[in-house]
Order: sequence, then C-alpha cells, then structure tokens
Amino acid sequence: MGLLQVENLSVNFKTDSGIIPAVDNAKISINAGQVQGVIGESGSGKSVMALAIAGLLSPAATMRADLFNLDGHDLTRMGAAERQKLISSNISIIFQEPTSSLNPSLTIGYQLDETIRFHDGGTRKERYEKSLELLNQVGILDAKRRYKEYPHQLSGGLNQRVMIAMALACQPKLLIADEPTTALDVTVQSQILDLLLKLNEEHHMALMLITHDFSILSETTDKVYVMYGGQIVESGRTYNLLSQPYHPYTKALLDSVPHYGMHYKKGRRLFNLKGSTPSLDHLPVGCYLGPRCPYANKKCVQPPELRSLKGRKVRCHFPLIEED
Repeated sequence: MGLLQVENLSVNFKTDSGIIPAVDNAKISINAGQVQGVIGESGSGKSVMALAIAGLLSPAATMRADLFNLDGHDLTRMGAAERQKLISSNISIIFQEPTSSLNPSLTIGYQLDETIRFHDGGTRKERYEKSLELLNQVGILDAKRRYKEYPHQLSGGLNQRVMIAMALACQPKLLIADEPTTALDVTVQSQILDLLLKLNEEHHMALMLITHDFSILSETTDKVYVMYGGQIVESGRTYNLLSQPYHPYTKALLDSVPHYGMHYKKGRRLFNLKGSTPSLDHLPVGCYLGPRCPYANKKCVQPPELRSLKGRKVRCHFPLIEED
C-alpha cells in the first residue's frame, strides 16, 4: 500500500448562490519517495485538492472520500482532532507566495521556533539549534543573521527557502508544493526546484508538485494528474503522458506551449481552445470540456467515467488512441 491513497475525494463549498463542487471524485495515490505532479488551469481544483489532503480546508467547505489512507491509517474512521494530528505530523505544504505566507511583524527565527515548538517541543536552545540546522539545510547562508531578520529583509527566493525549512520541521513524509516557483524569477525557480528534489532524495520524502507549467513536470516528476473543472481527466507516467496524451484537454495544453527546437512561421498562432474555463457554479451538462472540445459529439452530453486505458486513467468518451 502506498503512502497516500485517496479515492472519490469530493470537496464542495457552501455559498449564498448554492453549493459549488470544487473537486469531483478525485483519485490520488502516491508512494514514499515518489515525485508526482498536478497540472491544470486556474480554477481547475488542483489547489483545493491539495488543501483537502493537507487538512486545511475552510469551514465553508465539506469534504467526502470513500478512502483516505495515510501511511497505513484510515482517516475516514478518525475523529477530527485525531485526523488533524496525523496529517500535521506527516504532511506539509508550501504556497506560491512565500512573503504573504510569513508574518511580516515576526522574525524568521520566531516563526521557525514556533513551528518546531508545536511539533517537537524541546528547550529554547534545542529549538534554536534546530532552526539554524533547518536554515542551513535549505541553503540559507549566514543562518544566525537571517534567524534575526524579518521577511521584508529577505528576497522572495530566500523567503521560499524559509517556508521550506518550516515545512521540514515536522519531518513530513509528504511535501505538497503548490506553485512554489510562480512568484520567482527563472534562475531562482530552478534553484528552488533543485532544492526540493534534493530534499526528496535525501529524506525519501514524497513530493507533490502543483503547477500550470509542463516544463517543470517533465524535468521532475514520475507521474502526472491533469485536472479540469474539478475533475482528474487524465493521469499516467509523465514521459508517456507528455509524449502521447489521450485526453483532448491534455493535448490542448501541450499544443498551446511552444516547444524548444521547433520552427514556427512568423505570424503563426499557438493553439488555443475556444471559449474559456467553465465556472464551477455553472458547469456544462455531461463532459465539462464538451462545449470547447474539437472532438465532441452527441454522446458528450453524458458524463464520461474515469477508465483505465493502456496504463493510463482517462475521463473521455473518445480518447485520442484506439482501444484494443
């Protein structure tokens, strides 16, 4: 059994205009030490799914899952306090805006100390030494000086390293990185990704990378989940999925990105799907991609099931491959 197994995970938000389905029957499985990716446009449900796994949903959200197994423990059979304790001891998450995730009125050291005190306790001296150890571990030079500084005194890249250090304080078995490089320049992006992969290898820590950038996934992940309209529409091994997408949405995402080494005629436009991503409170009937899909026909007014197809999971009536 893997480190994390989640089946038929659904998350709904109660609003004044009704119930909004943010995640619809998602199925995720990740093994210890594995690196997986989740990709989709804004509003696809990928961040909400991450928050659900990390136990950080807002009170307005309701979550349901047929199976939620973490490190051999069935969370669906636990009370809220017991479930949250297990999750916080095994799963950490970092976000795309490190500066807004840190308290600007508290020093880096205070915030690290607070995190360590919550998870491990220990004396003030022990927590101080562990804080410096964590800062050194994530590549922050002159850790003693940085420990005393405030977030505004650090660059975006250094603040993200601080967030990673805080995430490591509980020695997580799974680290979820939600768009961890979006707010950083290209050089710093590469450094942060290299750091995450280094920590993944050194600690045998599973890593879930959430992004909208296929180039990040192609270089780092073993498996990819593609999300659209709150649903996982395709999943499979990264190389196979990028080489031959089975779902029209996956193909559209790949076709919309310029590929290195390919010649593009002047004036040629990159591919784009007609229309726009549907609002989660006004989802189309049947297949959510149907109104935008170039392959859709009458059958697409029926909701497609997520099915197995040649080592892949695909939610489509007309996958882009012939079935055996």
